[in-house]
Amino acid sequence: MSISTNTRRHRTPDQILGPYFPTGHTPVPQADLTSVNGIDGLARGEIIEVTGKILNLDGEPVRGVPVTIWQANTFGRYVHANDPNPAPLDPHFVGCIGIRSDDDGIYRIKTVKPGAYPAGLDWMRPPHIHFEVHGRFERLITQMYFPDEPLNACDRLLNAALRPDLLIAKPVPSEGGSGHRVLNFDIVLVRG
Repeated sequence: MSISTNTRRHRTPDQILGPYFPTGHTPVPQADLTSVNGIDGLARGEIIEVTGKILNLDGEPVRGVPVTIWQANTFGRYVHANDPNPAPLDPHFVGCIGIRSDDDGIYRIKTVKPGAYPAGLDWMRPPHIHFEVHGRFERLITQMYFPDEPLNACDRLLNAALRPDLLIAKPVPSEGGSGHRVLNFDIVLVRG
């Protein structure tokens, strides 16, 4: 069933792949970035959940497509050999995962809120999470930003987007009493 054109969505803006895309690294096939298989303990930082739907412009779910997600840890450091940030690594944090949207186009992850980090002499990147979606007809690389972050106002990449508002996640009520903050970030592709 198609939704009428007056409720058509806007495509999620593209963002750069970033210098810390996990090349040569297979994403861990799990939806939880807060624990490493075989190692006791949880990642440090605020544990959050991110959920959303992958949709086409008509609002139809994009089912079963692969999504690669990577981010910095709570200290602002990526699990990447080229990250020059002297912030500590977290042995309990999985830096990159690979999941699929379900039959309703829904994805859900558990992670930590990433830390801000220096991207140059006069530029601090705000907390953000990277997404690469391989739809059936297109590939989208984007970033999700957090609401009410002061660094959002001066971030060069966020503010260069045609619709930066589409890149900021929305808080939603926690389900199931997990006690974690839950953010919604829908991703819209042109055709899916």
